[in-house]
Amino acid sequence: MIGNALLLALVLFMAFGFVLMDRLKFLVPYRQMIFHEYGWAIALYAVFLFSNLFAAFFLLARRFFLKHTGQKLVYVDKQLRIGDDDLSAEIRERSEE
Repeated sequence: MIGNALLLALVLFMAFGFVLMDRLKFLVPYRQMIFHEYGWAIALYAVFLFSNLFAAFFLLARRFFLKHTGQKLVYVDKQLRIGDDDLSAEIRERSEE
């Protein structure tokens, strides 16, 4: 889940970077001065943007992909305790070995 959120955040962050590089071509002659004066602000903004993207994707993944996980685990545990299906018999056989 963390890996997926990291991958999505990185892809979207890089896409933003490529779009900005395309749209800000007119600033190329002033690149040295811009990075010298505002490099720390650009880096700080980039860190905050990436961390917010990662947090958003992580929360979305938790919300939609782990929905009702506790209820599902309780249901599976209850089915294993009752023991009226093939899965519980197979798990019991493996645990006895």
